[in-house]
Amino acid sequence: MKKSVTITARVTPALDRKLTAFAKSSKRTKSQAIEIILGNHIDYEMDFVEAVLEGIRSAEEEGTIPHEEALRQIRAHIVKRKREKRKAA
Repeated sequence: MKKSVTITARVTPALDRKLTAFAKSSKRTKSQAIEIILGNHIDYEMDFVEAVLEGIRSAEEEGTIPHEEALRQIRAHIVKRKREKRKAA
């Protein structure tokens, strides 16, 4: 059997009820259910946080453009693509 560690977490009563229901329906203990849920989602959460931090670093290094300029560029791109589609048709 793999070594394990004990962790303690405070959750709302509603979340506890969901966890209990999941554990019961999957015929597992709450501890097993938590391990499965954390195992399935921790990589996604870590990747998400890293992407956000990378975006922040990029914005700090390269700067950003104002919202209105971003919208102008998007609208210009849409108009260009519509023209290209009409020409191709």
